[in-house]
Amino acid sequence: MALSNYNRFDDEDRLGLGKKVALFLFVFLYPMFVSMYTILPPLIGLAGYIFIVNLNSKKVYSLGAFLYLINLDLNLTLPLFLSTAIVVLIFMFMYKPLKRLIRCRVCLIFVLIVLVDFIYYLTLFIYDFIFNTLTVIGDMLLVYYIVIDILIGVML
Repeated sequence: MALSNYNRFDDEDRLGLGKKVALFLFVFLYPMFVSMYTILPPLIGLAGYIFIVNLNSKKVYSLGAFLYLINLDLNLTLPLFLSTAIVVLIFMFMYKPLKRLIRCRVCLIFVLIVLVDFIYYLTLFIYDFIFNTLTVIGDMLLVYYIVIDILIGVML
């Protein structure tokens, strides 16, 4: 039959209406709250981890993480597509060897989130140096962002 080869999404990959609404609200509203309240962490590493892990299997989550990173860049007036470029580069060059090297799931989450955060903030500091701007300040609030990002990622 012609329809037997038709590739459909699995039932477990489909999201219910409640999950779609929650994902939509988080992707489009949380970056606005991050720009208003500085105590809320931007969760760049967690969004990068979700994008990397779900890129091949669950397209909805990877698209949500991609839109979240773009929305965060726009709301915080960060360089556009820098976060997504960093995450894609990590996926292309570091994810497969790390996945083979690290068998512990929690350890892989920890390493990926730290790697995304470290490389992203390092490139932001380089961007600030090159263009003589001040987009991010290296103080204890930045350490707080990274620690909360790691804790939320490990608890998932």
